[in-house]
Amino acid sequence: MARLLSCVLFLLAFPIAIQAQSSNTAPAPLPSDSANSPSGTSASTKKVWTNEDLAGHKGGVSVVGDKRNQLYHMGSAQTADAATAARIKQSLEKLQTRLDDVTEKLKSYKEFQSGEPVSKGERDLSKGYSRTPVDQKMAQLLDKKKELEGQISDLLDEARKKGVDPGQLR
Repeated sequence: MARLLSCVLFLLAFPIAIQAQSSNTAPAPLPSDSANSPSGTSASTKKVWTNEDLAGHKGGVSVVGDKRNQLYHMGSAQTADAATAARIKQSLEKLQTRLDDVTEKLKSYKEFQSGEPVSKGERDLSKGYSRTPVDQKMAQLLDKKKELEGQISDLLDEARKKGVDPGQLR
């Protein structure tokens, strides 16, 4: 019985001893690691940086959103003159007027196609009759609407790049 108890204790203590011994020693480098490193040492010398490491670091680490970062302030330092803002605003108003007209025409064609009474007197007596089917006219108007929306988007991008405040365009 004493012999059985000593065997059980030995088997329980053996994995603990092996684990303690393996945690004290560094793992052997793999052959692929030593072949890739120039001095033949393992790649375990690489440092993993954590937030605690960066807190005490006084170097030039770039942090996204850091107000001290020079690139963060580049876009806001540029301001547009009043003439540029007025030119872009005038162009936007013209494009918006054209877009509103196209939207209104498209609405009246949809009403006509669905059989409802057309809200706006779309008929231009000086032009005569149009032989183009309604669905083709609607397709043309949708293309025109996409084109105008793209031009408006391009103007807004240009204004943003030139530093025009969005409030100046209203």
